[in-house]
Amino acid sequence: MISDKKSSKLKIKFLVLFAVFLCGYSYAQKPILSKDFNFEIGEKYKRIKSANSYYVASGDRMVAIKKGRKSMTIQRFSLDDLKEDVKKRQVIEDKGDFQTVMDLNGKAVAFYTVKDKAFAQKISLTGIIAEKPVLVGSDKDNINNDVGFKSTYGFDAGGRINKFVFKKSFDGTKLLVLFRVKTANDKADKIGISVYDSSLKLIWSRKVKLPYANKWLENEDFAIDNEGSFYMTASVFSSNAEEKNKLEYSYRTEVFKIKENPKEIIKSKIELPGKSIMDAVIGLDKQGKVRVSGFYVNNDNKIEASGMFSAKLDDTGLVSSVIKSDIPTTIVQDYALKRETRINEGTQDEKDKLDFESLKVNNVVYNDDASFVILGEQRYVESFTTSSSSGSRTTYKYYYRDVIASKISSEETVKWFHRLPKYQTGARGKKSMSYMNFKNSGKHYLFHIDDFTNLKRSFDEYPTRYFDGKKEFLYLTSYTIDDATGEVIKEPILTGSDIRNSRLDNLEVYKAAILPNQDMIFEAYDGKKNNLLLKVSLAK
Repeated sequence: MISDKKSSKLKIKFLVLFAVFLCGYSYAQKPILSKDFNFEIGEKYKRIKSANSYYVASGDRMVAIKKGRKSMTIQRFSLDDLKEDVKKRQVIEDKGDFQTVMDLNGKAVAFYTVKDKAFAQKISLTGIIAEKPVLVGSDKDNINNDVGFKSTYGFDAGGRINKFVFKKSFDGTKLLVLFRVKTANDKADKIGISVYDSSLKLIWSRKVKLPYANKWLENEDFAIDNEGSFYMTASVFSSNAEEKNKLEYSYRTEVFKIKENPKEIIKSKIELPGKSIMDAVIGLDKQGKVRVSGFYVNNDNKIEASGMFSAKLDDTGLVSSVIKSDIPTTIVQDYALKRETRINEGTQDEKDKLDFESLKVNNVVYNDDASFVILGEQRYVESFTTSSSSGSRTTYKYYYRDVIASKISSEETVKWFHRLPKYQTGARGKKSMSYMNFKNSGKHYLFHIDDFTNLKRSFDEYPTRYFDGKKEFLYLTSYTIDDATGEVIKEPILTGSDIRNSRLDNLEVYKAAILPNQDMIFEAYDGKKNNLLLKVSLAK
């Protein structure tokens, strides 16, 4: 009898160990990579430590610009063999407060500031040439340290927003330099606008007093079109608002169009009865019309997004039509039920963010048939302040979470809608988080770094957190959505073990240099002393 019990216990132990082994073995298996992509790797080269790195590619050449403490190291590469031309490596002095690097019409341009002046410096992709810096922004008035615009949408490098901001036109042939003049809170905001061509020749420049006092106005997104006209969106708060708090006070969203001449500001309200715009961005559709598109909330519940919209402007800059659609009730109820299930199972905290809370627009894809696809992300920052005898210290935690993807037809019908799980968090800013997307052959590809265990999780499960900067193998993953049907799959593109056992722990997806044929060029770090170039291409 005793021996039978021992035997039974041994069998149970064996079965448990065997199950654990199978589980571990299944997770250890190399994932089957997507057949839609090929990848190539170049020779390793010595890593250059830098605070920030930027990449610009054109034709068969690429330049990497790496910002050190007081200088910039410039590396030049051939994309035919993914090798660095070491003889063309160059170190140039950083003559001011470095800002960002931009691909301007196939040219690399670095920007820096010195007090109230902004400079642009062209850097050759082929020769050992860094041209003489060009003054692209200055003013006699006192320039505000805070440019005052809340949206960071469209920045090439996710760059900082300080005194000046730099942004390309939709076709990449023109440059906008924008700043804000210090004014009293009860006075109208004043902004400086300068527009240059790709050779950095000034097209027009002027200072503009906005139509409302600063205390009622929250500047949002901004852009220039292919002709060089300036557009911006702003939230205009009601006169009884004690602060510019969208959750507490009523506001409307207006669009301003500003040109060199005539001097008049063309302003227009985006009408969404019973709604308020949560987040919106300025873009250009396939018919060449400027659009403002994004998420809105119901006025009786401003916590969660309730729908998507796209407002078209006419040639004068006035809103001519608005397409909008609520998120279908059946979809909202379905996600709410799944959330409740996860909470009851203990896999999700009841105090966690709501499904459609803190949504930001990442991109809007406009189709030939006047439909559009809005790609968003649950994105937010938390701050933590600790006090000690030596003073207080504030740290920040950055969250890049679920993807929201939806297609809306010109008839205001939601063709498909997805909430795609992703949970990225870190303490260094964006870095390896968020996602990069493009459309090819009727498919939307959303590339991001993820924890390997999420490859085996369903879309309804709570995702494992990916921690930016954690020393582990990374997995480049894609959500791939069929534009016509909305069918979506999650597939691994490549893993660290495929790149000569490189950890890829420094892969910043959003900084990839993308060629016209959609080839993506990344710089990978092997976790030791070397970098190497990685090219990911669509399979032919």
